[in-house]
Amino acid sequence: MTALPTPAPETGRRFGLVPFGTFTRTLTLAHASHVGTVAAALLIVALTLDLASRADRVVAQASGGAAGVALLMGWYLLLRICDVIGNLLPLACFMGLFWSEITLTQSRERIVIWNGGRSPLQSLMPLFVLGALFGALQVTALSVLRPAAVAVQIDSRLGSYGERFDRRLKPDERRWIVLADHMVQARIDFRNRTLVDVQLFELSEGGRLTGRVAAASASPGETAGTWIFRDGIRWTAPAGDAPTQATGTGATRRFAEERIAMPLEPLWLANLGIDARYLPQSTLSALASLEGLNEPSYRAWWHVRIAQAVLPLGMMLMASALSMTLLAQRTQFKPMILIGLAGYFLYVTNNVVVWLGEYGQLHPLFAAWFMPLAMIATGLGLMARIERAGRGGPLPTALSRPEPP
Repeated sequence: MTALPTPAPETGRRFGLVPFGTFTRTLTLAHASHVGTVAAALLIVALTLDLASRADRVVAQASGGAAGVALLMGWYLLLRICDVIGNLLPLACFMGLFWSEITLTQSRERIVIWNGGRSPLQSLMPLFVLGALFGALQVTALSVLRPAAVAVQIDSRLGSYGERFDRRLKPDERRWIVLADHMVQARIDFRNRTLVDVQLFELSEGGRLTGRVAAASASPGETAGTWIFRDGIRWTAPAGDAPTQATGTGATRRFAEERIAMPLEPLWLANLGIDARYLPQSTLSALASLEGLNEPSYRAWWHVRIAQAVLPLGMMLMASALSMTLLAQRTQFKPMILIGLAGYFLYVTNNVVVWLGEYGQLHPLFAAWFMPLAMIATGLGLMARIERAGRGGPLPTALSRPEPP
């Protein structure tokens, strides 16, 4: 009988990693607790600074005594939280994860994890879970919570937004609107998308004034690109290409109603003066898709709100990777300061790139996606480098568990 071959002895343990096991649950809860604590601290600082300059005006709008003041102040603070949480969450993700990594170093838990067989890249599941959760919160904050909070403040004329973006028809505020072949001066009834006490200057391709219309009001017509002017006077410049004409020449006539082709979009007019970042997502999408609208901020912020879904993950990956690189074995003051400054630098740089896209200095896609994707790629690259350098391997013999005799 032929003897069966003796199996070769195994040279090491073989085990499977459970993606959503005890390790993932424990670290996810710990990371979430630290991020939440940092976010709460940042909110307290931001709200304190906000109330320091606006508390008097908010209190002045309250009615019903002390109870009314308390209710209005609480409502205002809730609206401000909805507004600023999207700005603060990425920084909170970095600082909270950094705090969590410091505790792992000080308690030696990271060393226990690495000695247990989990490499840095195999320990990323808690970050991916939190990245998905905080990414969803970030998109919701920027696309839903902030526009809704700003709209409420505008309607109730509460806080700084109520003053900056007041949509009431003002008796003495006239605005200039420059179009391709027209210039408009008027008071604007934003809620009804109507021009009041309007003056329209019609220009030729060379910039010569060819006509002028003064009317009591103008509203959008049934056809796109058409406006109906009511109760007005039209002046038409005399024919000819002479650069100057005699004063008082040209034909003048009155009209009760006249339809004029003018490339003024009613939706854009209704939101004139409101920054793109504060607009509802449906309005932002409609404005971003308009042909011929030379306003890069709408397209930039449409992309930014989508790209921000991965920004929290990028910030957390960078915090974890930098901590594993500089604070893997013990905490030191100088590396801790450098990592904290790096987090703030990444946060500010992302905002600067977004602002450049908002003002048309960078392509909207680049402005929205460059920093989040760059942080994710850099964080993963640093962790891969740690593994290649052997930092995820066993501890020195003096700290390792002794082998049984």
